Amino acid sequence: MVQYHGQAYGGEFVRVFITGITGPVGSALADYLVALPGVEVHAFKRWRSDTRPIAHLAGRITLHEGDIEDPYSVMRAVERAAPDRVYHLAAQSYPSESWDAPIVTMRTNVEGTINVLEAVRRHAPRARVHLAGTSAEYGWVQPEDTPIPETHPTRPLSPYGVSKVAAGLSGLQYAANYGMHVVVTRSFNHVGPHQGDRCAIQTFCRQMALIEYDRQEPVIYVGNLEARRDFTHTRDVARALWLLLDHGAPGEIYNLCSGVATRIGDIVAMVQQHGRVPTEVRVDPARLRPSDEPLLVGDNTKLRQTTGWQPQITVPMIVEELMAYWRERLASGG
Repeated sequence: MVQYHGQAYGGEFVRVFITGITGPVGSALADYLVALPGVEVHAFKRWRSDTRPIAHLAGRITLHEGDIEDPYSVMRAVERAAPDRVYHLAAQSYPSESWDAPIVTMRTNVEGTINVLEAVRRHAPRARVHLAGTSAEYGWVQPEDTPIPETHPTRPLSPYGVSKVAAGLSGLQYAANYGMHVVVTRSFNHVGPHQGDRCAIQTFCRQMALIEYDRQEPVIYVGNLEARRDFTHTRDVARALWLLLDHGAPGEIYNLCSGVATRIGDIVAMVQQHGRVPTEVRVDPARLRPSDEPLLVGDNTKLRQTTGWQPQITVPMIVEELMAYWRERLASGG
């Protein structure tokens, strides 16, 4: 049985340290962890980060401020937290922005990851560490090569994808050379509250809510409707991450995905069905990418067999929840 601070899990307590806690996965993970018995949550955030996604957790988690690019603040936070588990989720996570800021993307995602790994190596060497990667590491994948397994070659097509390949390999290097317990995930599309509207499902639900509140003409603007993507709810992701540090092998990579591809046009139709007013769908050329993979779906067999995890929240359930989320935000003046 794995030991934490001399206590078996399920005993006195487990200390967890999360970077990127104000993001959609970080906040969902914090929600999941505070409901578990004997789990003490520490988190690392920038002073300027929007804390509204975790405002309801005030007094239930310990926050450490700093910057992931500053090795001293990361080192100090890890030393104070003395974690048993580390979830490194902080990142510059938008491929489109990585083209405008490639150096910042590399510093945040590569140097930031090394800062975390070094801090853990020095101050919590027995901690189990999770590093969040992305399906963007695979790059362009032909439909016949899907669902994508972890063994598929990495051919990233953006500075963001390159940075995540480098960050993941850094983690594997620390596992191999220092004996650290590091596991890496390659995440496909994650969806949940506190995400903003950059994800396709989010932007459709937000537009419908704006239309219902008479703040947008009754038109949902879309990009490529024929693309098919793999979506997983952030609450399912949180469960997977906890199980993965229980059962995942150090030095291994796991796809974190639903294993199911949904056509974007079908998601738009679901949003319209949930809408309270009739709408038109119109293609916005600005939303069309120069290159857009027709099908991106991951193979989650390795994760399921290792942890027993199964996704529980379907795309129709996601749409229903996010419609309610955006209506509530607009009703409260958001």
